[in-house]
Amino acid sequence: MPQPSSARAHPRLHVIDARHAWAAAGSLQVGMVRVLQAALLVLVTGNLGRIPVFSTGVRDAPLLINDMAVAALLALGGIAMLQRRAVEADRVVAAALAFVALAGFSVVLAVPRHGLTGVELAISLAYLARWVFYFCIYLVVINTVGRADIPRILKAFDVAVLVFAAFGIVQSAFLPNFAQMVYPDARLYLDWDPQGHRLVSTFLDPNFAGAFILLGLMLQLSRITCGVPVARWKPILLFAALILTASRSSLLAFFFAGVVLVMIAGISRRVLRFGALVAVLGLLALPQIIQFAQTFNKLQVDASALARVVMWGRALTIFSDHWILGIGYNTWGFVQARYGWEAAGVGSYGVEGGLFFVAVTTGVVGFAIYLTMLFRVGRNARMLWRSPAATGEERALGMTVATMLVGIVIHSLFTNSLLLPFLMESMWVFWGLAFVAARAIAVESAAMSSPPAALIRARVTQLSGGV
Repeated sequence: MPQPSSARAHPRLHVIDARHAWAAAGSLQVGMVRVLQAALLVLVTGNLGRIPVFSTGVRDAPLLINDMAVAALLALGGIAMLQRRAVEADRVVAAALAFVALAGFSVVLAVPRHGLTGVELAISLAYLARWVFYFCIYLVVINTVGRADIPRILKAFDVAVLVFAAFGIVQSAFLPNFAQMVYPDARLYLDWDPQGHRLVSTFLDPNFAGAFILLGLMLQLSRITCGVPVARWKPILLFAALILTASRSSLLAFFFAGVVLVMIAGISRRVLRFGALVAVLGLLALPQIIQFAQTFNKLQVDASALARVVMWGRALTIFSDHWILGIGYNTWGFVQARYGWEAAGVGSYGVEGGLFFVAVTTGVVGFAIYLTMLFRVGRNARMLWRSPAATGEERALGMTVATMLVGIVIHSLFTNSLLLPFLMESMWVFWGLAFVAARAIAVESAAMSSPPAALIRARVTQLSGGV
């Protein structure tokens, strides 16, 4: 009787020639897990140690230590996949590749439509290449990581985000305007905004720091919900760091992510006890929190909020003119100049809105493809948190992916966090781990309960069902 292959996964997961995949990986798989752990730890370096590569005159494009760590991860991952002589891909990969093809076509189309110069075309394609670069993390994860490796990888992320938050708290207290300390020659408001005592940590930006901390916080809260032992100081530290960012987008994203968590799992006694503890500590610190927020005008509509409204209005104007295929991926900074709008500062090269940016630059076609990709990630997460065969850590992983899908979309309405390399790296790792766990559970379930004929039919469905 033929034995079930690891390639026979859930019928909703499309697999490309993954026969004997894990047997061929051998000790190299263990090495890849260590490399992935190291890459997550290097995330802590953030925007420290930037090596200038080129500049548009308004915006610099540096090479970071983190970029080099990811490059090493991808190179070793590519070698591992070549040694296995197999590459596995799911429908998330199919949607991502479709998005890349559409985005590349839209950029090329922008040359005759908007008169892009060769340099402008190269810059726009370079940022698309960066998106592909970080997307490849997902391919490496689903091809080189096994189910048993997931706790170790999440532990490395825990260390990274806790160190990031702890340093941020120290920075908030003793190192105001930290970006100007690190880069004293930087142009105010063009390179880095002065942030006073707001927590920016090594990302040097309170909003992006808040999104990264939120990912770690939702992982801790999901673990508590699933009954996974969690030292209570960890979520308290992360919540305190989140408050110190004074980031309205991060707090709003936390609210919606929390609502999703409650919708998925309900309110357990464990979460209620933790919530009560946070509420007591919050009430005790409320006067200081209000005073801190007022210092940065975060309790009223300020110039920062009004600038976003102006940007959204411009984006709507351009989208109405180019709604099918958009203006071309990352051509916003060049196209808005054609409309007579002044491009000033780093933000002039992107539309704050996350999915709004995707819609403006790739049109409704690219927007639909990107949404499809996120939807398929969500289906993998849903399979995890609903599976009785999943461990508590795996169910927490599924809940974290689901809550942060909503959280990052909300967060990116106000700052383009959906496409920030640091956050893309973290999200692609989490999304890949969710697939790895869902695939392993589906394979084990099929091996235990499905007769050979059903397994054959499932395999045929996977290979011919399309992506």
